[in-house]
Amino acid sequence: MPLFGKSDTFSDNPEVREVEKIVAKEARSDQKNLDHATNDLAQADKTHSKSIKSAEKAANALDKAVANEHKAAKALNNAVHKHEAAIENERNAEKTVQIKNQHQDRLAQDLEQRKLHHESLRQSKEHNDQVRETKLADIHAREAAVAETRSTFNSSDRANTVGSDDTAGAAIAGGAQT
Repeated sequence: MPLFGKSDTFSDNPEVREVEKIVAKEARSDQKNLDHATNDLAQADKTHSKSIKSAEKAANALDKAVANEHKAAKALNNAVHKHEAAIENERNAEKTVQIKNQHQDRLAQDLEQRKLHHESLRQSKEHNDQVRETKLADIHAREAAVAETRSTFNSSDRANTVGSDDTAGAAIAGGAQT
């Protein structure tokens, strides 16, 4: 019988069948939670990757702004206005890099938290699966023991009961002849 999928054959015992249904429902719920956490983790990882690329682009923009500032300084006599504009671009690029780096750090922390949460859910699901496996094994073992006890009593005890009556009757009959 599949443990956590849909089952064709539930136990004949209604109580056991009810427990099996509850266990299967819990397993599906745990799987849904794990799938949702996995999707969240993948989405956070994708966002983190995008922020890294964005920070790299901002760093490249800063490098370009610094290069423009040096060129403008060399041509200060001819382009004072260009020089000041390049300095302003550099400041803006530095602010952008700082903001992007802060954002990247926050996303990295969020990603780490999601990884920890995902691992916690995975371990919880694994533990719950083991508990359910144990419960079902115990229930099935008890059900088999009860069935075995009934069948053993029905076949061997009847023979013993009948045999002991015949033995007692034979002893009485044998004692009467002597």
